[in-house]
Amino acid sequence: MLDTPLTRADLTTFFALEPKPSSSHPPDPRRLARVLKALGISLRGGTTRWPVVWRALGLAEEQDTRHHEALTEPLLTARAVADLVGVADPSIVYRWEKGAVPKGAGPFPCAIDLSGGRKARGAKRWREAEVRAWHIGRPQPRYTKPAPVFGAIRPGP
Repeated sequence: MLDTPLTRADLTTFFALEPKPSSSHPPDPRRLARVLKALGISLRGGTTRWPVVWRALGLAEEQDTRHHEALTEPLLTARAVADLVGVADPSIVYRWEKGAVPKGAGPFPCAIDLSGGRKARGAKRWREAEVRAWHIGRPQPRYTKPAPVFGAIRPGP
């Protein structure tokens, strides 16, 4: 599964870059190109692998096998998160992301920014497993982060 090459179509689905279902237009390849550039992912032969995508998203290339399914399922847009948790407006999801969560709820899962630092509100995505855990009040899944580069950490005074 992890060695299966990811095509442009797979990446478009994973990053939730498809056009709206009501649209008859094919996906815009420029959207995927912008996301890949922002994340620093270069395709080799038109494909890449999951560990490359995970590294670009700030995770370690080696993950616990229990998390593989959660890490490979498509990311959610604000609209999809709103539908999943049962709120009417996606702008509520953006408020939760900024810390204005309902009383008694834990911190909302961190968004994955696909914009590369641009002020693109629609370029935020969430992992479904994290949103579901937050919604039912369970602890967030913990994914392996990459080890710091040797010499990157300096001792404090």
